[in-house]
Amino acid sequence: MKHLTALFLSMCLLGLGNGLGTSLLGIRSTIEGFSELEAGLALSGFYVGFLAGSRLVGNLLANVGHIRVFAGLAALISAVILAHSLLLIPPVWFILRLAAGFCMSGIYITADSWLNNQVNNHNRGRILGIYMMMGMGGAAAGQLLIGFADPGGFTLFILASMVFSFSLVPLSLTRIDPPEIPPRKKADIRAVYGAAPLAIVGAAAAGFTQGAVLTMGPVYGTEVGLTSSEVGWMMSALMLGSVAMIPLGRLSDRIPRRRVILAVTIGAIGLCLIMSIGPVDPALLAGVMLAYGALIFPVYALAMSHMNDLLERSQFVPGMAALVTFMALGAIAGPVMISAMMTLLGPDGMWMSLAVVHSLFAVYIVNRFLRRPHIPLALQRVFVPITMRSSARVAYLIRGSRKRKKNRQGGGHPPVVQPRRVHWE
Repeated sequence: MKHLTALFLSMCLLGLGNGLGTSLLGIRSTIEGFSELEAGLALSGFYVGFLAGSRLVGNLLANVGHIRVFAGLAALISAVILAHSLLLIPPVWFILRLAAGFCMSGIYITADSWLNNQVNNHNRGRILGIYMMMGMGGAAAGQLLIGFADPGGFTLFILASMVFSFSLVPLSLTRIDPPEIPPRKKADIRAVYGAAPLAIVGAAAAGFTQGAVLTMGPVYGTEVGLTSSEVGWMMSALMLGSVAMIPLGRLSDRIPRRRVILAVTIGAIGLCLIMSIGPVDPALLAGVMLAYGALIFPVYALAMSHMNDLLERSQFVPGMAALVTFMALGAIAGPVMISAMMTLLGPDGMWMSLAVVHSLFAVYIVNRFLRRPHIPLALQRVFVPITMRSSARVAYLIRGSRKRKKNRQGGGHPPVVQPRRVHWE
């Protein structure tokens, strides 16, 4: 457990630095006079780098090793966040955000591999939940650091850089055996979509909405007149809403998972419509963001669990790789499209656009109900609370068995419904 404590602390510090950096750059882009579209394009580079890292870091781990990769990427992102304050040009920021996304993706892949080497079947679910919550908790706390100093100066950039550097310390000073590097399995998107189309579309929708609000939320808050501290509280409330992932996940173990996804999507539509027409009060906005985070953050985990319900265990890793790809593509598109709508419609364009995206996703879910009316509960595995930042290697941590429910009439087990088999190339 000592090794895991070091890993948890490192990931919490990385979440702290990333949370601070993301909101800081959104606010600073407004201070520097970037247009909404310039900010959206520049900041979307993070997810371009994240997608690139998910495909390339595996080879780096094989050639260099986990400790060197983790240390090198953490040091690089520490320098990159400082460079943003020196090069206040949108195209340069895109390149810097791309580098930051690559670093964070590589760090998460490395950490996920380490975690897989330390858990067993008895503590797997509990430890994975703690691991995810430490990262999200650090990101929520990082938002509050925005009020520590003027975002128009250098102090917050230095603070973010220091936090990234400190994240190196726990793992560097802990004796931990490097994990084995599992073989990389290519995503077969067509096969995954054929077996679980809602999972692919849900991953893209989750990436779009989360990427958009995490990137453009600070820009929106600044444009409607919030102070830096109020923006920090707003974004922290959004991140804290992610704790709803666990109760919603447990609910989805008891009722058809697609119903839970549809319910949270309809709730998100309602919140977006209210905010697109209502006045902006800081306390009200923080409350809305808390509720909105509770609705959008579980969608990716619910989509992943829905996919795993319909795939065999041997297909988890390539299936997860497909979800990571579509999540990243959605997250790239989100800030760009939302920033364009904010340019046309003003700050409220963010909420209007998000309402449209949620509505389209809800229509798609209903269409899936019509095409596949019923998915037996016997197919469902136990929900796993993962976040959008997870790499495909998290699939190695998922060993949930299919549920067995007693037959109410005979007291025995119902016949097991076999999942649809997917043939990978």
